[in-house]
Amino acid sequence: MAEAASPAFLLCLPLLFLLSSWFGAGRADTHSLWYNFTIIRLPRHGQQWCEVQGQVDQKNFLSYDCGSDKVLSMGHLEEQLDATDAWGKQLEMLREVGQRLRLELTDTELEDFTPSGPLTLQARMSCEYETDRRIRGSQQFGFVGQKFLLFDSNNRKWTVVQARARQMKEKWGDSGLTMFFQVFSIGDCKSWLRDFPMHRKKRLEPIEPLTVAPGTAHTKAMSTNLSLWSCLIILCFILPGI
Repeated sequence: MAEAASPAFLLCLPLLFLLSSWFGAGRADTHSLWYNFTIIRLPRHGQQWCEVQGQVDQKNFLSYDCGSDKVLSMGHLEEQLDATDAWGKQLEMLREVGQRLRLELTDTELEDFTPSGPLTLQARMSCEYETDRRIRGSQQFGFVGQKFLLFDSNNRKWTVVQARARQMKEKWGDSGLTMFFQVFSIGDCKSWLRDFPMHRKKRLEPIEPLTVAPGTAHTKAMSTNLSLWSCLIILCFILPGI
């Protein structure tokens, strides 16, 4: 005859269920809006100098040439977004961000860095909105696929990732970009995210998960989740007497 479950194990079951529900609810209640900019300082003749890829909940919805003010693709959301009053203002703001980044890039110098081609900035402007009305905004800036500089909109803090970006941080931090990016992420981005029809998100085109460098908030969250699960498993199944 099989042994009856121990009292300690039975006490663990509600905790496991609660933890599982908590993680699931957190993911379901959070929505994100990302805009990935590619800015070329000295483009070749006929080459786009500013392109934006938009993602909502990490799914593509927009490809926009902010240099010529031309929407290249909108996936399945064109009719829904065209009907919103804020959509035109959103494109206008994206164009303004692209122009501002190009202006700052014009005389930006990186220490000990010589690109093989035209200097190309890769920037991500993002915000994350939760149902408890909290908003988190951030920007990251890089070259040749590497992060160089980060900006946290909530605490207005610039962080140098690559030592070669120290002069870039000093220049950008003193040029009015701090307030500009904070308003973009916590103000504009938040209101835009509310305009998206989240109940239709299954119709968005899926993309491959983006690589997240060690030490980012996403990695930390995963580590925390795994640590909590590990502790519960140890308590429920490994400790002597259970």
